[in-house]
Amino acid sequence: MLQLRDDSLEWALAHVIRFGDTDVFPVPFEYAAIGHDWANVKAHLASADVLQWTTRPQRILLSPKARNGFRVITQLDPLDFLVFSALVKELAIDLETRRIPLAQSRVFSYRAVPLANGQLFDPNVGYRQFLDVCRDKLRGNPANQFVAVTDISDFYARIYHHRLENALQTATTRGNHVRAVMRLLSGWNGTETFGIPIGGAPSRLLAEITLADVDEALLAAGIDFIRFNDDYRIFGDSYERCYRAITFLAETLYRNHGLNLQPQKTEVLAAAQFSDKYLVTPLDRELNSLHARFEGLAAELGLNDWYESIEYDDLDDEQQEAIDSLNLQELFREELQEDEPELPIIRFILRRLSQLGDDSLVDDIFFALDKLHPALPDICRYVQSLRHLNAEERSALGARMLNLLNGSVVSELPYHRMWILDLFVHSREIGRAHV
Repeated sequence: MLQLRDDSLEWALAHVIRFGDTDVFPVPFEYAAIGHDWANVKAHLASADVLQWTTRPQRILLSPKARNGFRVITQLDPLDFLVFSALVKELAIDLETRRIPLAQSRVFSYRAVPLANGQLFDPNVGYRQFLDVCRDKLRGNPANQFVAVTDISDFYARIYHHRLENALQTATTRGNHVRAVMRLLSGWNGTETFGIPIGGAPSRLLAEITLADVDEALLAAGIDFIRFNDDYRIFGDSYERCYRAITFLAETLYRNHGLNLQPQKTEVLAAAQFSDKYLVTPLDRELNSLHARFEGLAAELGLNDWYESIEYDDLDDEQQEAIDSLNLQELFREELQEDEPELPIIRFILRRLSQLGDDSLVDDIFFALDKLHPALPDICRYVQSLRHLNAEERSALGARMLNLLNGSVVSELPYHRMWILDLFVHSREIGRAHV
């Protein structure tokens, strides 16, 4: 028998309220309902034998990854997600300890540091640090003349359950926890013996422990590599050495886990080519500049949260000038002139203008929705943040958003409809105007 601890269940609810159950879909309203009756729900979950837990149907939908690209995302039943999250949280420290230590600067993805506020991963370690170490390796070691770039094909969807189970058993002595995790995965997957839920934080930690033996094999072979999730960068003094390392990685992945590298994303580049293609692109420079300038402004304003609301009219002239100098609206409109706008810049601008409650881009968004629909979650958050609109303006904007469900590019995917409907569920002013 295995029962979840009260503090783990508290953590699971805090996690989903703060971070969501996926990084793509809106948070289901059921979690708010669960929160209102949490004492009873928690008592029910805490009394359950997780080894006998019966899973419920999951939601699997396509999510836009780019203008014409898609990825599959899984959204679990809320009670299933709370059980799954609490279970993985209880394993988190054991799994993190099994991985190559962060101090070795090898693996930068999803380093587990669970906190009571629902945090699972260290917010100070991520893709930006991964890129910084790439730069350091090229600058600090002249022998690194070549870099191999590759990633794993369909990684989460192709993780074999028995190999994941072996990885978990190697990492922890909590045998019942391992059995419970595998039973949940089996319940969601039916007769398929591979694949883990895609899009949620607990799955990311399971994916990381799956690759722990591959990371150690690379180190044992003397290969100079770094990794973020399923992306590998391998450094060497010759093309041949890097190619040999990719061959070793491909063989290890296949023999240990039945996984393959993506041919179209695998290449060996001279250091200068790698730097131009992956480290100093115009998009990276622009985003890094915008991030740095806004970070400085946020520090000056004393914001505790990078997404905290900013009242423009309450700022002094110098602070207003600093915001104006970012020129966010014009930068947004310049991107719309491109056939393929850079979505990272679009998302950054929408998030910053959301803080300001600035409605100056509403017409631009509706005009270019065929280009912007992959950023619909940020568009919905932006619309919801427009706190300075009067009732008539909110009603008109609500009508425009609802009209997207009929005959527009947004109406083509259930994913899009979910975000529009979520906007109306969670935005009282806009929703009330159309009830």
